[in-house]
Amino acid sequence: GFFDGHRARRCRQELEATLSPERIQELRSKAMSEGTGVGLSRMPMKKRRTLCCAVLAGIAIPLSAFLLPNAPRAQRCVGLVTFTVSMWVSEAAPFEATALFVPPLAVLLEVLEGTKSQQAKRILASVFSDSLYLVLCGFVISSVFTKSQLECRTAAALQRKFGQRPFLFMLAIMFLGLVLSSLLSNVTAPLLLIEVLKPLLKDMPTDSRYSRALLLGLAFSCNIGGMATPISSPQNVAALTILRQSGGNITWAQWLSVSVPFCSTGVFAGWLLLMFLYRFDASADELSRSKPNQKMTVPEVVFDAEEFTVGKIASLLSAFATLATFACQPLADFFGGTSMVAVMFVAIAIGTGMISRQTFNSYSWHLMFLIGGGGALGLAVKGSGLLDIMTDSAARCLSRSPGLLVAELVLVLVGATTFVSHTVAALVLMPLVVQLGNAAGVSELSVMVGGLGCSVACALPMTSFPNVNSLMAVDDHGKPWLAMNNFLAAGTPM
Repeated sequence: GFFDGHRARRCRQELEATLSPERIQELRSKAMSEGTGVGLSRMPMKKRRTLCCAVLAGIAIPLSAFLLPNAPRAQRCVGLVTFTVSMWVSEAAPFEATALFVPPLAVLLEVLEGTKSQQAKRILASVFSDSLYLVLCGFVISSVFTKSQLECRTAAALQRKFGQRPFLFMLAIMFLGLVLSSLLSNVTAPLLLIEVLKPLLKDMPTDSRYSRALLLGLAFSCNIGGMATPISSPQNVAALTILRQSGGNITWAQWLSVSVPFCSTGVFAGWLLLMFLYRFDASADELSRSKPNQKMTVPEVVFDAEEFTVGKIASLLSAFATLATFACQPLADFFGGTSMVAVMFVAIAIGTGMISRQTFNSYSWHLMFLIGGGGALGLAVKGSGLLDIMTDSAARCLSRSPGLLVAELVLVLVGATTFVSHTVAALVLMPLVVQLGNAAGVSELSVMVGGLGCSVACALPMTSFPNVNSLMAVDDHGKPWLAMNNFLAAGTPM
């Protein structure tokens, strides 16, 4: 049967009318807590895997004494890094839980200089750095856009414009994913757009090759959108946090001057690739159902359109003004920097009622603490002296030419993020990238290109949230539209 969007909308309205806003938020939070994703788990910490990680760390410390005989703090930091990375890679615990272990373990192992009290102050200050206020601001801007139904209105307009030309509609959705990922984040944008696309997908058979191409296009465009701005993905935030800890910085204008043409070209190339693969992706059942000269169209986008009030327009204008201030460095400096602009907008949004307290409490705080724990790990690696030792060793193996060095670092990052979460790879490898870039005099370039490299790998679905988001999409019978081989076929050449 076909999905009746209007009937579903009436059912949702009747259900929401019987519940209070607080109860609705409670049910939504409960539903979110039951879900899974990259680094999220219904199960508590896995004891056997955690024990194995602890044993590995215990073995790594004495072994490192042979390689680092005169650096006791670096030896203990090797144990900390071994435990943290093995916990992340094996998913022995939710990523954010592992990240929060970093500060207390770093103090217990005394990897920094000074007393334990002094070490604790330094490492805790690195957890909630100024970069996290930009992430929080991104969540608030996302809420403002959702409240105004901006993504639904845009998708409906695209359907009216390109509904008779489904491949142009797919290209438009991909550019919408790029724009929303750059304005919000590539964690929030795919969540919003998958809800917009689900009614369209449910009007198509589960084995429809167009539905597969549309979901892959959404994943790829949101991955590419994660490169677009300094706050559009956790890995960008992590990279800039580590760069700022070393005294460097990249302005929004500098980042956008590189990312806008690169990302636009990337989305168009991804669309051409999906168009090519579409010709060879039809199943036997789909071919048997198809009729000669049958014209495919895109179903109508159905959503409960609310009135565009003066308050919503003012909220949108203030959100766009904040983004414009981020991009204009002199204006941001007038307020004390982009982080202070972010704090000011969050305060205004809460104070004026743009977002409710329930909405604020529902944000992805686990993501913020994951990034914060990564910042603490970066400080531990640097403060212990381990980073200097690693840099000296890597510098002897890599090219001395700045251009070739950056190219080699990108290849390493792309290779790592093919098999490991993009965010985890950035948290682990970016301190080394910054240090090597500093030594070659190209720290900003290496971080920018490295940040782009951390988001580009698409071959395996479990390495990024946009990929997982598309992979987990299922029809009314619980049957997924995508499988692992779909990502391998399309994501490897990407």
